[in-house]
Amino acid sequence: MSTNSEPFSIDIVSDVACPWCYVGKKKLELALQTVGDQILPQVRWRPFQLSPEIPEEGIDYKEHLTQKFGSLDRLDGAWQRLTDIGKSVGIPFRFEDIPKATNTLVLHALVAGLSTLEEQAKLVDLFFSANFTEGKDLTDKETIWKVAEPLYKDRDKFDAIFSDPELKENIRQEILYYHQNGISGVPYFIIGGKYAVSGAQDPSVFVEVIETVLKERKSEKQSQ
Repeated sequence: MSTNSEPFSIDIVSDVACPWCYVGKKKLELALQTVGDQILPQVRWRPFQLSPEIPEEGIDYKEHLTQKFGSLDRLDGAWQRLTDIGKSVGIPFRFEDIPKATNTLVLHALVAGLSTLEEQAKLVDLFFSANFTEGKDLTDKETIWKVAEPLYKDRDKFDAIFSDPELKENIRQEILYYHQNGISGVPYFIIGGKYAVSGAQDPSVFVEVIETVLKERKSEKQSQ
């Protein structure tokens, strides 16, 4: 990373049980490779829940989504489309292996409980992978611990955050804030604290927005 890299905030409103959010993450990473050392990205993962009504013990994944899509044929079509897109960005989706639809509130709390943006991003990635490519049951506490252990290490800290009602309520309030500000679907990217990109857009879209922000910053500096 160049010492001249521009500090650059990227906020991602996302749910770790959202396959399009996983795709959006990969496409953003491709865009950041294109931008190179022009920026020093500071990525912040913000919580969102697509299905907050799911109980803590979870429900059958396929049945849950069949109800959402209205039929098994529609669900199969959506899975096939996502599988093809996933392959293009390096995600080997294995939807048939996912046992349960998950209430992700505690997962978001565990992400927020880590002290650095880098650690939080790594845990988000571990949750995405565990859910969508490894078929792990992320309603089971011991399974979640095994996924999070490389970052938490301290089981006592993990247990405290896992059962902390105040932290979970903070997550709920943050999600409510995004709803109140018009965010109804994810992924939702806030680029440079200024521009919003909704959905898992092509890398070129992210590149264009990043370069626009950089040009505007340069113009502002020159006019000062």
